[in-house]
Amino acid sequence: MENLLSNKILAWYDNHQRDLPWRRYRGFKDRIYKVIVSEFMLQQTQVKTVIPFFNRFIKTFPNLDKLSKSKLPKVYKMWQGLGYYSRARNLLITAKIIRSKHKGIVPNNFETLKSFPGIGDYTASAIMAIAFDKDFIGIDGNVERFIARLFGYKNNKKNFKENIYLKLQQIKPKKNFSNFAQALMEIGALICTPQNPKCDVCPLRSNCIALKKNNFNYKIIKKNKINIKKYYLLFSLNNNKILFFKDKNKLLKDFVNLPLIEYKKKIFDKSFQEKNFSFSGQVRILNKSYIHNISNIKMLIKIAIFRKINKINNNKFYWISSNKIDNSLLSSFSKKFIFLIKNKRISYV
Repeated sequence: MENLLSNKILAWYDNHQRDLPWRRYRGFKDRIYKVIVSEFMLQQTQVKTVIPFFNRFIKTFPNLDKLSKSKLPKVYKMWQGLGYYSRARNLLITAKIIRSKHKGIVPNNFETLKSFPGIGDYTASAIMAIAFDKDFIGIDGNVERFIARLFGYKNNKKNFKENIYLKLQQIKPKKNFSNFAQALMEIGALICTPQNPKCDVCPLRSNCIALKKNNFNYKIIKKNKINIKKYYLLFSLNNNKILFFKDKNKLLKDFVNLPLIEYKKKIFDKSFQEKNFSFSGQVRILNKSYIHNISNIKMLIKIAIFRKINKINNNKFYWISSNKIDNSLLSSFSKKFIFLIKNKRISYV
């Protein structure tokens, strides 16, 4: 039975796998590198979103050696728009560690991979299986959903994840682990979808308990606690230059940002003061609050527009010409509000 299931899964993958850029490689070393980059990018991000970023990234950093010798701002620039920038930082650090401590050769050892920043159990398992064809399976949400439905498992018990893992150990093939791991992810992503699964084209439809019972709900929905933070966004345009702020100890560190100040601190009619810096001028605070989401943070933003700034006594504030900001590593929220103001969707008067 187990071999029959794995054979069906592998046969389906041979005929239906997507043509993804990280599945195209020029040799073993190129394959490993592309798998690592793709796995970092695919953390918390869908395949269709990742593809253009992956292509651009690989064009700039075609191999691990070139990536390892790069600097963080350039890596961020190529990652810009993909979000979760800690992944980019961790990928760069991992590449540098591999070059300096492993002579540029990616180790095919699970525990060693896990010791690198940004690589946990899932990513290490995925790399071991997909890149090295080792006896591992990365259990992501797609795989978990597919196996739970296939065997009628419900996640109302503490041993749910253990049951998923044990069942996978029973049905896995004796070889071809790379294709098997990718096939499980592919079926979960394309066929055994969260809503309206395409059971009519599933290779295991005759074996699926969820289909027989017509009950595909395997997951108890837990409401994630929303982390809400309130900010003032300070905007000033003087002599065609925009005011920016950079603080490596705050939110969106390493990026060029429009100044953000936590809402709980007060802005007065004529001046603003915050610990070790202050500036004053004519300010207008807009009534409307804007929403911007970053990772697990829901940002509620009010805009404070300064028509004139008389004093800035902190070197973390600086001006950039509006026609040169595209050359800077802007955070997504900064680009968003500059666009709104430039296109007069936010009145700057």
